[in-house]
Amino acid sequence: MNMHIVAPYKQIPAACCYLTAVHIIHTSSIYTASVFTSLLFFSNPPSPMTLSNNTKRRESSITPEQQQLIEKYLEKKNVHHQKKLQHVTHTSTNVNLSSIKWKSLRLEDCGVSIPESGLPAKIAYESIHDSLNLDGNPTLNLASFVNTGYINDYSEPLIHENLVKNLADNDEYPVMLELHERCLQMLTELWNGDSKKSIGSATTGSSEAIMLGGLAMKKNWQTKRRAAGKSTEKPNIIMASCCQVALEKFARYFEVDARIISCDNNDYILDYDLIYDACDENTIGIFVILGSTYTGAFEDVALVNEILDRVEREKGFDIPIHVDGASGAFVAPFIYPDLEWDFRVPRVKSINTSGHKFGLVTAGLGWIIFKDKEWLPKDLVFELRYLGGLEYSFTLNFSRPGHQVIHQYFNFVALGRNGYSSIFDTCLTNARLLSSFLEETKYFKVVSNVHRPVEAGTTPHADDHLAFHPSLPVVSFQFNEEFSKKYPEIPQSIISTLMRNKGWIIPNYPLPSTTHPVKEDEREILRVVVRYNLTLELLQKLMSDIVSTLTVLTNSCKLIRESLNNDALEDTDIIYDMLLSIALDGSENLVKSSIKDHKHAGAC
Repeated sequence: MNMHIVAPYKQIPAACCYLTAVHIIHTSSIYTASVFTSLLFFSNPPSPMTLSNNTKRRESSITPEQQQLIEKYLEKKNVHHQKKLQHVTHTSTNVNLSSIKWKSLRLEDCGVSIPESGLPAKIAYESIHDSLNLDGNPTLNLASFVNTGYINDYSEPLIHENLVKNLADNDEYPVMLELHERCLQMLTELWNGDSKKSIGSATTGSSEAIMLGGLAMKKNWQTKRRAAGKSTEKPNIIMASCCQVALEKFARYFEVDARIISCDNNDYILDYDLIYDACDENTIGIFVILGSTYTGAFEDVALVNEILDRVEREKGFDIPIHVDGASGAFVAPFIYPDLEWDFRVPRVKSINTSGHKFGLVTAGLGWIIFKDKEWLPKDLVFELRYLGGLEYSFTLNFSRPGHQVIHQYFNFVALGRNGYSSIFDTCLTNARLLSSFLEETKYFKVVSNVHRPVEAGTTPHADDHLAFHPSLPVVSFQFNEEFSKKYPEIPQSIISTLMRNKGWIIPNYPLPSTTHPVKEDEREILRVVVRYNLTLELLQKLMSDIVSTLTVLTNSCKLIRESLNNDALEDTDIIYDMLLSIALDGSENLVKSSIKDHKHAGAC
């Protein structure tokens, strides 16, 4: 098979990728003799006569006593089976009759205890399926970085065909293991590393990968301290206040003091001026974030490296870097290839990313790669022999799905570099269009920097990515100062609520702590993650819904103000109108209707 281990530059037709993956999984002959023998059996199946003769030869090698023992237990099984069959036949009428009442069964009717007798599978499916329809639409979930749309007609059957494979069973599924290794080599090459020296693994997400990266830093720090005859107590690790919760979890779970540095007041990422003073002899490393979950901005890995070089020169502390590239480690190589954030930076020892985010894989896949095998402490590696062969494990989880790795490999070869670049190009361009639109409405200030040109005062085209600050396709915004002064009664959080009524999920939450205090009305942001499936049509609908929501709120606010000059009864009437106005998308006729005509007795 003519397939390189590096991701191709051009997209390969999806059908070819599907057939190739199936071909690899089913016909590879480079592995164990048992696999080859199985393939030979299926490619040249024996005739029924041959199978019959083989069975007779096996039976002839069994003693009469052994044969009697086998027949004894087979008879026990047959008796049990017949009793079970009679019970099903006897009660089949009741099952069919009772299924009538199950047709309208709701999920809450099933209770929270495992029932003695199960439901028919079809009824159970329909009950759960109908209840799940009340969940939010994943496509309109603009809060999540997780891929919710990139599954096509060829990747989906690959997922289903390999749904039950366990990635931990290396000896059982050698071809899946090979695809796992290929993905690691592709990522290492993407991050400018040397695959001959590096080592890595798939994980259940970036959270597990971050734990492993942090553990490696802690173990290496302990080893170095012990060798120097120094104390290994009170280790600490540096991170910005905009860090994702997994970074803080590592510190808390593995007893490392989290030295959380405030963010600057411009991009809301790590304040570089505070790093030097935060470093001491107990600092095991620093987490640098390539793509803040708050604003999408990239922290400057190369600049952090320079600061740590100064720390080593002046303080004598050699401090490594782990890059949290949960989203950015996929976006940066394709959109900002000259940006030095990866293994080109000397102090970067490990990188994590999420395949299920901008790797465009279904949820549950992360990756961790160490620049050098020597950086992975040997006491984190376990030898396993109970699955049929010698295996090495250094992940926190053991059994985990393997189909996501196959999906990742499919995406690499089906999309190629050009395919990924095209997708991220669209995401970033749409994010800049949305940012410019929001600011032009005069309602909002955009906090994220995805739309900010590197050269102030210039107006580059939205798809000229290198002319803008490197960032994820994230748009974070808040009411601007003028709007907040004009309508102080309108809480920003209500935007999130009303957009949810239209199907959109847009979170409203506080910004991270900053070096300088932030005004009360600037502490919260709304955030939109512009993913692959936010098409231009959906983007137009999003813009329209945001504007219409603000129109409803401002009109309602005006009605409230008018009520301050009326009596208490009319106050109630106008508030009632306001609530109806919000519920009915601000119908102009409703807002202008005569308040005195309302008869509210019994209204609900």
